[in-house]
Amino acid sequence: MLRQTTLTVLLVLVFGCAMKGELPRTEPDLGAEAAHSALAQKAVLADYVRTHHMSPEEYVISKFEEHDVVCIGEQHRIKHDVELIQRIIPELYENGIYTLGTEFGRREDQPRIDSLLNAPAWDEALARQVTFNQSVTWGFREYVDVYRAAWQLNHGLPEGARRFRILGLGDSLDWSVIQKPEDRNDPAIMKKVWHGEGEHLWAKVVLDEVITKGEKALTYSGIHHAFTQYRQPNWSIEKQRLIRFEDRRMGNFLYREIGKRAITIYLHAPWNSAEGWEAPMVQPADGIIESVMAELEPEYIPVGFDTKGTPFGRLPGETSMYMYGYEDFTLETFCDGYIYQMPISEFRGVTPIEGFINEDNIEYARLQMPNPAYRHASIEQFNNAIAADADIPRRFANVR
Repeated sequence: MLRQTTLTVLLVLVFGCAMKGELPRTEPDLGAEAAHSALAQKAVLADYVRTHHMSPEEYVISKFEEHDVVCIGEQHRIKHDVELIQRIIPELYENGIYTLGTEFGRREDQPRIDSLLNAPAWDEALARQVTFNQSVTWGFREYVDVYRAAWQLNHGLPEGARRFRILGLGDSLDWSVIQKPEDRNDPAIMKKVWHGEGEHLWAKVVLDEVITKGEKALTYSGIHHAFTQYRQPNWSIEKQRLIRFEDRRMGNFLYREIGKRAITIYLHAPWNSAEGWEAPMVQPADGIIESVMAELEPEYIPVGFDTKGTPFGRLPGETSMYMYGYEDFTLETFCDGYIYQMPISEFRGVTPIEGFINEDNIEYARLQMPNPAYRHASIEQFNNAIAADADIPRRFANVR
């Protein structure tokens, strides 16, 4: 670990940080030889991008040559990430991939989703209802428009052509049993919330509807659901010890069933800090990716690239909680592929839908809000909370 720590400091010192809140200079002057080594590593990374450059869309499609399920993971509510999924839907279809599995729709609502994507006219109300059913606070235009992108594709296909399908993977949880914050720490109450639901069922949908039919699929979810080979550590900050490795994510279940036919691609975004979930987030790979990309020629960005077996795969992550429990955590431990579209400083949030919560759905929203403080909240308070969740400057302003 000492060698890796030294390399991390070298790279940060030489590359600099692309955002406010630079990582502290924790080492003395490391000398010309060490600086030269870091610059050489930077050149290797930049040359790799130039030599292997693919657009994000091209990169994702290329992964289906050797894999059956590509799990794309995001940090949520980042505008350009959701727009990438919209753009890639017709690319998937053109390459014989007819299915997108999404966290942002429930398994229970599959008949509604199928009806929506095959309707003769776009049904905005139904699209919003499907999105609302999955989460009462997910009132964001770009996520609704993922369904619209699939509908537009299907609407333009000739009669009799196979239709593109979006599979709802999400659970139907009952948050109404949570009446006070401490209820979330009561296993008996949380068992009632989940009532048998779980990510093993997400994976089952993909296996039953896609893999058993000899087909391929893209899945789209938060990164923690998308882990395939990587097992996320459950680390106690207070006790400074590993409680267990989490291996019950959708991607983990898929990996156990089909092995390396399932892979994880991460959409560039901050990581959770080694200091805990409530601490400011940190730059992925200790800021090295942003530093390299900042000096690349514009024609090489955006880009998708492999981590496994590449120079990027050996990048560290010592500022993030993802490294806990691993003697030699690197980027290739975390994911198989990576998509970089822009620096974090340029991120924009998704667009809140005006009036997403209204007189027609406020009572259900109060019941099914995970935060019990909203059991009696007003329509305005709900919509304000949705807008706040889309506020990227608020979320990422202190990324280190």
